This record gives sequence, C-alpha cells and structure tokens, in this order.
Amino acid sequence: MILSVSGLDVAYGRAPVLHGIDLEIPDGGFVCLLGRNGVGKTTLLNTIMGVLSPTSGRVLLDGHDVTERPSCARVAAGMGYVPQGRDGFPHLTVAENLDVVMEASAGGDRTAVDDVLDRFPRLVPLLGRRAGNLSGGQKQQLAMARALVTRPRLLVLDEPTEGIQPSIIDEIEDALATLGQAGGLAFLLVEQYVEFALRLADTYAVMEAGRIVDSGPASSLHADDASRLLAV
Repeated sequence: MILSVSGLDVAYGRAPVLHGIDLEIPDGGFVCLLGRNGVGKTTLLNTIMGVLSPTSGRVLLDGHDVTERPSCARVAAGMGYVPQGRDGFPHLTVAENLDVVMEASAGGDRTAVDDVLDRFPRLVPLLGRRAGNLSGGQKQQLAMARALVTRPRLLVLDEPTEGIQPSIIDEIEDALATLGQAGGLAFLLVEQYVEFALRLADTYAVMEAGRIVDSGPASSLHADDASRLLAV
C-alpha cells in the first residue's frame, strides 16, 4: 500500500472531528472520498499531509510511519498536495512558481517542469504572468503542476473542480486520467462533482460525521445514487 491510515482520530481543541478513520490506497490506485460539506474530508487530507496532528492513529506512507513527520518531509517522501484555494505564490510568475518548487525538491529536476507543462499546455503562454492574475481554472492547473513538479507517488487533491469552467474540468480530467494510465502514481481525490470522481476512481469511500461509512469499487456506485447519498 502506498498509503495506509489506521484508527485516525483528530480534534480541534476539545471538539472531536475525525473518529477512527481507516483508509488504504494501493500503489497506483485511485480513491475518491465523497461526503457532504463539513463531514471532515479536508481535515482528513490535512492530517494525511501533516498540516494537522492526530490525537491517535497512524499514517503510513509506503509502509513507513510518517505520523509525526512534518509536511515537508512527507512531500520529500513522495506525497503531493493540491489543496482547496489554489493559492501558491501570487506575486511570482507562473514560471517562478514552478521553479521555486522544483528547486526545493530533492535533486531539482528541471525535466519535471517540462513534463508538467506538457500536461498543462495552457500554462505555457502564461509563464511570464503573475499567478495572482490568473483565472480560477488557470490557478487550478498551476496548483496541480506545482504538486507534480515534486514527482510524487501519491497525489492528494481537494475539490479540484470547484468553481472551474467545464472546458477546464475536461482538461483536468484528461490530465489525471493520463497520469493514472502512465502508472507509478496513486491518487486520493476529494470531490463534490460525483460523475467526475467516479469516472476517474477505481474505489470510493463516503464520509459522514467524521467517519467513513461506506466504501467499495467505484463501478458499483451509480452517480445518481451517490448524489442522493450526498445531498444536503
């Protein structure tokens, strides 16, 4: 397993948020995490990435316990994160955003930048533009490109389609599908756009009130059933 989460409890102060979360992602697997707003999905991702510390439980990356390791160490060990917000470095250009991440990565592999620009060709004519002046869809593609520059083995994405125009969503889906087909990369996707998530994923998990309450092959969950399950 590239990722194994076991017995994970997380609290904000004295308020419990996650309760005994168990989740596994096999090498090359694609898991979509579904659930209504406020059930703890982003909290789980932030704990997996080391932004938050659990009160109990473990996070294993490729069999190694990273529960106590900081976010930077997890990225160096093979995790890539595309959080909500798509912030990055707004006063730097697109090229500078990619270069900063590349130079901070082990080895500083310049070919990684070329590879991500091949994945997201819309960024090429924007290399000299400040990231803060990009559209929402362009910022999302840059956020994904920054994560991929580190050459992760596990890519964690939080709501990549939120507020994005349909044509860019199609491009994001194509890019993720191509990356998955190439092999060597696993995915954990939090997504409200159920059809998008189920087209890409091979496994789903549903969260409710800080717990995973259902999971199985993505092919077994019809999008209409999932939408009803997740309706507010």
